[in-house]
Amino acid sequence: MKILGFIIGAHSCGAAYYVDNEIKAVIEEERLTRIKPHTDYDNNFERYPVQSIRHLIDRFGLKLSEIDYFTSFLPTQTGIDIFKAMYNYEIAPEKYVHIDHHESHAIFSYLTSGFQEDTLVFCADASGGVNAHSSKTYLGSKGKMTYLDGLNTKRRSLGHFYAALTELVGFRRLKDEGKVVGLAGHGHLWERLYNVWSDVIKIEGTKTNEDNHPIESGEVYVDMYTKFHQFIGSKYWKNKNVLEDIAHTGQRLFEDRVISLINNLHAKVPHTKKLALSGGIFSNVKLNKRINELDQFDEIYVLPPMGDEGLALGCVFGTLNKLNPNPPKRLDNVFLGTEYTKEEVLNAGKEFKRIDLDIDFVCEKLLDRKILALYQGKSEHGPRALGNRSIICDCTHKETYGILNGKLERNDYMPFAPAIIDEDVDKVFHLTKSKYTAEFMTLLVDTKEEWKEKIPTVVHPVDKTARIQIVTKESNPLFYQILKSYQKHTGIGILVNTSFNVHNEPIVEKPEEAFNHLRNGIIDYLVTPYGIFYC
Repeated sequence: MKILGFIIGAHSCGAAYYVDNEIKAVIEEERLTRIKPHTDYDNNFERYPVQSIRHLIDRFGLKLSEIDYFTSFLPTQTGIDIFKAMYNYEIAPEKYVHIDHHESHAIFSYLTSGFQEDTLVFCADASGGVNAHSSKTYLGSKGKMTYLDGLNTKRRSLGHFYAALTELVGFRRLKDEGKVVGLAGHGHLWERLYNVWSDVIKIEGTKTNEDNHPIESGEVYVDMYTKFHQFIGSKYWKNKNVLEDIAHTGQRLFEDRVISLINNLHAKVPHTKKLALSGGIFSNVKLNKRINELDQFDEIYVLPPMGDEGLALGCVFGTLNKLNPNPPKRLDNVFLGTEYTKEEVLNAGKEFKRIDLDIDFVCEKLLDRKILALYQGKSEHGPRALGNRSIICDCTHKETYGILNGKLERNDYMPFAPAIIDEDVDKVFHLTKSKYTAEFMTLLVDTKEEWKEKIPTVVHPVDKTARIQIVTKESNPLFYQILKSYQKHTGIGILVNTSFNVHNEPIVEKPEEAFNHLRNGIIDYLVTPYGIFYC
């Protein structure tokens, strides 16, 4: 059976190709166009997966005439019409499977959670879908989902609340929410502002309060901005750390509301001990930390491609579930993109010096505080680099943070993430449950006291948390070997792991893009299975 999933959208679009029980490839359009959506809204608000599907045709032998099912969150006729406009190919209606936007998020998280027990499946974002919602909740049981509750756009959106906060502190929504998460860690609770904003979004049972603005989700923005200026006033902008305190207070209120909603939804199915999460708001790792600390759940799972980038493959999972429901099964990894050949890598790097892959040499350069990049295998699906398209370096020196930020043109709010060998997790961090989801860098955790000053590059300078990635021998053998070698030399099986790109660019896709970073001095060495390259 062959299934092609595809999505269009303002901030995510791409395609997923499935053949006979195997995910052949998933690709986001931005990886090919090299244009981040937020940099091109004015010209291309709706983005189409033209290059994504062409990439699948050229590299994976996809033939449109051989596809058994096409699937998307787009309504049937809309999807058929858009596909014909892109490829001059008419999809037969009986071959088109419509999967609801939030159902796509939810079924993807549930079926890859591995949870065999009944599971609370909660999805939340800004908004999406034909009959627009900002949240839907299901009970997952024996491979099937039963709808429990939801928030349509007549109710205030949790995702839009955070988007409004992002804009209020001077950043751009649908782009910079992660910066606000980092900024929040530098601030303190502003009780007066918390109280002023407490009515902007409220939880009433399993609903939020009403949003009656004529523009979808508009009342959240109007209410937040109006109340801030009405009750706080412009003079407070002169306060020291005011942006940090606004971010912290908005983050706290956001967390409190999400937690309240999850608690009330759980009361509908109180026997559930597992929680599967998806949707854009769960890219917020501080929120995920709070959720993981809830006593009623013994494990949570955050879908690694939690945002709309996961919808194409989510629609494929939804289609498979309609045809033949199967119980949840854990992902081995999220390396679901394209792998480039030895010939392609060597050809792209022919101007550089090269030695054979040598783990001891890699470790030596890490100890010399050089900046290395890993370019191997299939690219990661989702926003996190997990060792196949990663920049890595030593994490024990404070100055590394500034050096790396400068090279990558990042801001100073967010620390870099630590990749840690699985056997060292309990020694360094407080994490007693949900270790599977921590393999995908979706959780924030507290650092143990004796380690806070030892690994400053990967620990938040104020709240001493870390957004960890647990690396196992099975999930990424090469990265594991590097961490293991580094551990033998230093006693610390931890390295900085950040995505292989400079700020405002997509993660590298093709070998040529990886070598551009070496050519431009952003990295010192490029580590591949086909050798280590340097200038």
